[in-house]
Amino acid sequence: MVRSAVIQTMLLSLLFCAAPLLQGDEVFARARFEPASAPIGSEVALIVTLDMAPGWHVYHPDQNPDDGMPVSVAVPEGFLAAGSLISLADPEPHSMQMGSKTIEYLWLSGTAELSLPLTVGEGSLGEATVTVVPRVQVCDDSFCLPPNEMPISATFERLEGNLASLWAFLLAAVAGGIFALLMPCTYPMIPITISFFTKQAEARGGKVLPLSLAYGFGIIGIFVLIGVLVGPVILTFATHPVTNLIIGGLFLVFALALFGLINLNPPQALMRVAGSASSQGGFVGVFLMGATLVVSSFTCTAPFVGSLLSLGAAGGDGGGIGKVALGMAVFGLTMAIPFVFLSLAPGRIQKLPQSGAWMERLKVTLGFVEVAAALKFISNADVIWRQLDGSVMGIEWGFLSRERFLLLWAVIFIAAAIYLLGFLPGKRLPRAGGGRLISAIGLTAFAGYCGYGYQGGKMDTIMTAIIPNYSIGGHVESLHAVVVDDLDAAREQASASGKLLFLNFTGHT
Repeated sequence: MVRSAVIQTMLLSLLFCAAPLLQGDEVFARARFEPASAPIGSEVALIVTLDMAPGWHVYHPDQNPDDGMPVSVAVPEGFLAAGSLISLADPEPHSMQMGSKTIEYLWLSGTAELSLPLTVGEGSLGEATVTVVPRVQVCDDSFCLPPNEMPISATFERLEGNLASLWAFLLAAVAGGIFALLMPCTYPMIPITISFFTKQAEARGGKVLPLSLAYGFGIIGIFVLIGVLVGPVILTFATHPVTNLIIGGLFLVFALALFGLINLNPPQALMRVAGSASSQGGFVGVFLMGATLVVSSFTCTAPFVGSLLSLGAAGGDGGGIGKVALGMAVFGLTMAIPFVFLSLAPGRIQKLPQSGAWMERLKVTLGFVEVAAALKFISNADVIWRQLDGSVMGIEWGFLSRERFLLLWAVIFIAAAIYLLGFLPGKRLPRAGGGRLISAIGLTAFAGYCGYGYQGGKMDTIMTAIIPNYSIGGHVESLHAVVVDDLDAAREQASASGKLLFLNFTGHT
């Protein structure tokens, strides 16, 4: 009996020592990233495929760990977790009676794919080999091998597109600040600035540099404060269809303001308080002067600030409140530099370009761009509600298809070109000069490109991301089939049509 027990113990010991080897024979793992290259800060999916020998299985990620060890995948070095591990295959439910208790098991057998959402962290740019470590416990119907880690490799390439995207966003902030400076409602602050700093220079013997810098930092700080206070609201609800409708409505309001059809005026009480407070001297006075500039120029800056906040919130490239604050700081800096310059050299005001017809043309042209932007946000809501239900808020969604969207954009930019050429009814302009003619040709060319897409032509990557992803009764009915929340059906459709399958984990907008 003793000898038999010793032999049994030795056999069990050998079995457990060989378990990792046995487990490697019973299950084979491989991994890949989708997409295989992405910029820092963006989201990717780590796909781990487990091929199990007949008769063997692993426990589903949703398995109760008290009854069996669920399969898991460690977050690779250089990445951050963006969600929980999910199985792309349905589990096989099993149950076992142990006394009076029924234990439920969720199994994965055959070939099973697991997806782990990740955020690309900081690291060296370029292609690299990433170590992926799944942890599994392989079982058959009566026996489980000990848990085991199975390190495998996958290649991934970090891109610098995030940096390029950030620079594009900051350039947009600079452009917005320049356009806002050229608008008429910022001009009243020029004589106020001149008058204020002339008095301060007389009282301080001409030494106004600290006050001028405080004036500039005050303007920047207030715009950053706007971004910090408003930004989190936009960041939290940026992808919700109601939010997209609200933003689209705001863009339409901004367009009407740029067309000169409505005025966006801040409350008069706020204007009076800011104006009286700015009459104070010293650093408090110049900071309040900056507040007066922001408040009094609200009509002109609101369309650009609103657009900037929306771009920063919806960028989807690792941005966030920090990106919004940085963009607002750059916008505020662009607005502040000329006024700091004026506060140091009041006499140079005469050298500034005077407002005139060119400014009005710029405003109206930007109004057309705002209308086009409004359609994009309305389209976001249309795409989501069409796929989720179809009828929401008493509206049958699915009316802004790819063709209708591109046709409307073509009409908008043709109208802008006609306006610049001086032929739009009610907006007769003098004969177009060289600058207006070139701008009109560019707008016409872009409208023609939209018409090309309307006819079913393949669009570039950027436009493909902007336009709706569905077609109703148009020229491109079968260009991109979209299957929502049904991976098996999508696989069957892709296999039947001989096309590749693209998995989108990031949402609709």
